[in-house]
Amino acid sequence: MENLLAGLFGIFLGVVGVWTGFKQLKNRASFRNWNTTQGRVLERGTYRPPNARFTVSAFQYSPLIKYSYQVDGREIVSNSIFPVRIQLPSHGSLKWAEKKAATYPDEVLVHYNPADVSESYLKLTSRWVLYAVIAGSLFAMSFGGLFLLAWAL
Repeated sequence: MENLLAGLFGIFLGVVGVWTGFKQLKNRASFRNWNTTQGRVLERGTYRPPNARFTVSAFQYSPLIKYSYQVDGREIVSNSIFPVRIQLPSHGSLKWAEKKAATYPDEVLVHYNPADVSESYLKLTSRWVLYAVIAGSLFAMSFGGLFLLAWAL
């Protein structure tokens, strides 16, 4: 019975992960077509994002880049480094976050959503991150298949 449950869980986890990975690759491709404009960094620093609270307290810091940009005469302020629809803020040690925040120049290239100009990002999530999600999901599916095979025998 344990093998059946473990196998089904592994298959389910793998299917969800593969679906998510491919969906985010498709989203990533559409984000590349967003409009761009010059932005100005207003603040550099660190903060603790809500998604970091489940990690070790020493690794709960994210770089903070607060920037402004103008679209059609309207000034918008954001702090999204990566597209929020794909990637939550990455986090690590305080020293790591401070070092990352210091790498951004005073003037940044901002990618913004033409349909909702308040949605923006500075860096696009790496394809390799999404490929790693897909690979890990395929591994989970394979592992689940082994448990199902063990249950069937």
